[in-house]
Amino acid sequence: MKKLIIILLCLVLGLWLFTGCGNNSASQPENKTPVNDNEGFDEEEIDEAMEDLEEALSYLATPGWPEGKIPDVIPEYTYGEVTNSGDGGDGEYYILISPTNKDELAEYLALLEEEGFTVSDDDYARIGTVAIRFQFNSRDTLQMIVTDLGTSEWPKLLGDVLPPDAGTLYGEVYIPELSESDKEYGQYYTASFSLVDLTEEDCVAFIDKQVSAGWEGSYDMVFKDVTIDGVECRAMLQFVQYYDGQGDFILEAWKQQ
Repeated sequence: MKKLIIILLCLVLGLWLFTGCGNNSASQPENKTPVNDNEGFDEEEIDEAMEDLEEALSYLATPGWPEGKIPDVIPEYTYGEVTNSGDGGDGEYYILISPTNKDELAEYLALLEEEGFTVSDDDYARIGTVAIRFQFNSRDTLQMIVTDLGTSEWPKLLGDVLPPDAGTLYGEVYIPELSESDKEYGQYYTASFSLVDLTEEDCVAFIDKQVSAGWEGSYDMVFKDVTIDGVECRAMLQFVQYYDGQGDFILEAWKQQ
C-alpha cells in the first residue's frame, strides 16, 4: 500500500510541477516584471517530494540475482551487484550488473566454460538451448541477456525429413507463409532450423540419413521431388553452416520448370 501511495504522490507532484511551470516568463508580455520561478513553492515540500520520487523509482528496480527467473544452469555473476533485472519480452530476460569490468567478465566466461558452456567472441555463451549475450552499456555497467528457446518434438516437414540421430532441435522450425508473388517467382516452400550440441560430422550424417527416405545427394545437400498444392516441385535440404556446436539448415521447394 505504501508503494502505491508513493507512486500516486509522484504523479500528483508531476502534475503540480507541470501546471506551476506554465507561469514562466516566456508566456508573459515583454514589459511585465519577470516572475520568480520558485514563487509559491515550499522548498522543503519539493525536497520531500523528490525523496519520495527516488523511493518510488527504487520500487521499479529488482536488485539481486534473479534466482528462479532464469535457468538454474546459469551460475551467479558474483562481481559487482545486480542493480536490476526483468523480463524483456520475446523470450529475453535482462540483467544489469554494476560495477564490473571486462577482466571480471573474462573470469565469468572462463567459469561458464568450466560448467560446460560454449563461449564465443567474448560476448556470447550457450549450453543446450540456453544462451547468454553480454554487452557493456557503460564502462562499468554490464548487461546480460538470457534466452532459452527450449526444444520441441521433431515436426513433420516437407519431403518427410527424418529426425537427426544426434543433437537437439533449437527452438522450433521456422516456416513462414509464402505470398502469391513468391509462388509466381517459383518458390513454394521454405523452412529453417538449427540443431545444437552436435559436431559438424553429425550435421553431415543428418543430411546423409535422408537418402533412406528417398532423397538424392550427400554431404551438405539433398534433393527430392514433391508435390505442393498440385504443383510439381523440387525440394532441397541444405546444411548451411556450423559453429560453436550449432548447425543451421534450410529446406526449400521450387516449382519444376
